[in-house]
Amino acid sequence: MESARLLLLRDEYLTKMKAYREEKRFICYLDKTWYDTHDTVKKGWDDSTGMCSINVPVSRGKRIIIEHAGSMDGWVGEALLSAKNIKSSSLNYHEDMTSSLFEDWFVKKLLPALPPKSVIVMDNASYHSRQLIKIPNASSTKVEISTFLEDHDL
Repeated sequence: MESARLLLLRDEYLTKMKAYREEKRFICYLDKTWYDTHDTVKKGWDDSTGMCSINVPVSRGKRIIIEHAGSMDGWVGEALLSAKNIKSSSLNYHEDMTSSLFEDWFVKKLLPALPPKSVIVMDNASYHSRQLIKIPNASSTKVEISTFLEDHDL
């Protein structure tokens, strides 16, 4: 059911990972999770008097985002990122994790904790990469295209 392109990419990934393991390279995997401070149990037992009720907050509250790297040997050193108390958290936690926050953690915490020639495996979350220069595409306006061409002396 998968496209030929995805099958090829998966095969390439597995081949590279096998080679890295044979070279005894250190392989770490990145992942993230979050905790919303307002998370509560929606149901519970009561004594039928109506005196027991669950106090569910009306606002989304604060959020804690956690990013870390792990390997066959466990967590990678001091590479924990805990972005705490994001006060105006969005419905989708991906919007609360920014490229600049990720890059700062990656450069200052993760990279120093890794041995040379390490392999880092991460998903394609939007904040894991960003386009520094937006190249015009088919939906760009004429003004955007002209400005881009002039700015880059093309």
